[in-house]
Amino acid sequence: MTADADGFFLREIGREHNEDMRRILAASPVITKGLTVSFTRDPDVLAIPELFSERVKCVGFFKAEKLVGFAMLMLQKRYVDGAPRDVMYFGSAHVTEEGRHRGFLSRASDLLFGGREAWPDLGFAVVMRGNRSAEKFIRRRKTGYQHFPHSRLIGTLRVKNVLIAGPKKESAEYAVRHATPSDVEPIAVLLRAEFRQRLFAPVIDTDEFLENLAKRPGCDLTDYRVAEKNGRIVGTCAAWDMGRLKQTRVVRYGLKLEGLKAVHSAAAAMFGFPSLPRKGEALKDVTVTDWAVEERNPDILDALLRNVYNEFRAKRYNVMIFGSSLGDPALRAADRFPGPTVLSNIVAFSRDASLLAEGRLDTSLPYVDLAML
Repeated sequence: MTADADGFFLREIGREHNEDMRRILAASPVITKGLTVSFTRDPDVLAIPELFSERVKCVGFFKAEKLVGFAMLMLQKRYVDGAPRDVMYFGSAHVTEEGRHRGFLSRASDLLFGGREAWPDLGFAVVMRGNRSAEKFIRRRKTGYQHFPHSRLIGTLRVKNVLIAGPKKESAEYAVRHATPSDVEPIAVLLRAEFRQRLFAPVIDTDEFLENLAKRPGCDLTDYRVAEKNGRIVGTCAAWDMGRLKQTRVVRYGLKLEGLKAVHSAAAAMFGFPSLPRKGEALKDVTVTDWAVEERNPDILDALLRNVYNEFRAKRYNVMIFGSSLGDPALRAADRFPGPTVLSNIVAFSRDASLLAEGRLDTSLPYVDLAML
């Protein structure tokens, strides 16, 4: 393929570039004032996109023959205003220092959206707050690129990284236990009721639920919990250790966090909870996903989270990850646990601006599966 005047060019790529994509992820940490972490997807960068999607298209950004960036567009079936619909998910966009400030996302838009494949007319993406290079595209359509979509902000994703320390007293009102085969149908009913009311939530029924279980590494029926009251199931969630698919590695602790880490380690040794990892090591974390509670009751969700927390404390995990869109009443359960919060923009995009008009979509409770990120 012919390079542009600056020597960079684009082409569609696949698993033949897995090692190059892993290298780029390792070299693209998230840097904040107090902490630097890298999000790796070892051993297979395409595993998570393929797990959640019906089709994945990956475009690589090259300088000569060296891969310096990549981005993915995924076809998924999601609920839109309560009805199943094919949508696009744009994600896994990363570029090294060498490829930055070269207009990669703008240049990639024509190849991603304008290829031979037919793509739906609506999509979504998640952009971490503070990622200025990505945030600048929200609500702005890049001129000169035929297929660059219109976009607008539709919500905020709040992710709580719960630090696992001392044990939690569990609920006396709700009995929480691991799921059994007889729970599959009520779990699927709860999830379907939850997902149908949420924009971009996955389409689910009993068969789909079982198919997902068969495909998910490290997550089977025993990793689901159900909360019961008076013998009736009123809530559910899955606790998924995704270490086989992705990892969060600490690159740097800031000065304040170094001090806190020392205090945390001393307390960990005294009270028997796990120490935070050293630089270069991966956090041991569990992701709470596929959750649903009746009437968005935070007390039911709190009961589920406490059960997960205590189990993974016993297994010496560092962090429990949980989240939802800001404003979700059920999210009040997260306030009862210590740990930092990360906010991200939830963005809808389309080449048809009219689909994004105010009031066209119900954006009151957008959905993002943390396991997919």
